[in-house]
Amino acid sequence: MFERRALKRIELNQLALVHVDGVRGVHPCLVMDIHREGAKLHSSTHHTVAYNFALSLDGFKTTRHCRVLWRNGNTCGVKFIDRDGVIAGGLNQVTAT
Repeated sequence: MFERRALKRIELNQLALVHVDGVRGVHPCLVMDIHREGAKLHSSTHHTVAYNFALSLDGFKTTRHCRVLWRNGNTCGVKFIDRDGVIAGGLNQVTAT
């Protein structure tokens, strides 16, 4: 079995925005770390109670569609997917600052 935690993570601690289909507005969160297949997010309001949502680190100039894999309080781990729910490849538009 492939151990996902072996993937190199980039500690980011960058503010981002979440949009959930059917929920008005966007909601802030903190991207704690990120890797090519997903990220760890934290939010005090945690509107990511939905299992699928859009995440943007640049004011929605680009987005990554996400699926929640695990939750622990207001922190969750997400996998990047394409809009149809298939795992998305690469981390082209997301970089550490």
